[in-house]
This record gives sequence, C-alpha cells and structure tokens, in this order.
Amino acid sequence: MAAGQADVGAHEAARSVSELPLHRRIQFWAAGSLVILAAAFYLSWGFAYGVWLDNGVYAVCIVLLLFGLVGMWLVMPNPPVTEAPPPR
Repeated sequence: MAAGQADVGAHEAARSVSELPLHRRIQFWAAGSLVILAAAFYLSWGFAYGVWLDNGVYAVCIVLLLFGLVGMWLVMPNPPVTEAPPPR
C-alpha cells in the first residue's frame, strides 16, 4: 500500500483532531492560527489607531478568517456515523 493510501485510511478512521496523522494536525493548527491572526490583527489595528470601523481592516480580517475556517473544516475528520435503526 502506498503512503498516500495509508493516509486516506488513517484520515477516515480518525474521530478527533488528535487522532489525525501528524501532517494533518499541523495543517489543522496552521489554519487555526489564521483565525487567531485575524482577531489579533483587528484588535491591534483598533487599539493602535483608534479606528474600529474600516473597510480595509475588514477585508484583511475576513480573508484571514475565512481561509482559516475553511482550512480547518477541510482537514477536520468526519464525525462518526451511527447506524439507522431497522424499520419495523
């Protein structure tokens, strides 16, 4: 079995982020850091310049936030699926 195929099996069997292979966990936390970076950028800009309503700051924050959330969503393992009860 090739390394890529083993990764697919490990990713499908994982139930939480801690059970993912190492490179998937790194991708998950890198995407999560974009979310933190978006909040830190917005707060630091607001405190430094006293401007909380600015389209340019919103544009940067929204791009960072969306890339971070989508990246985390794409790497996150699938939730476990329960069997449906048999019909009566």
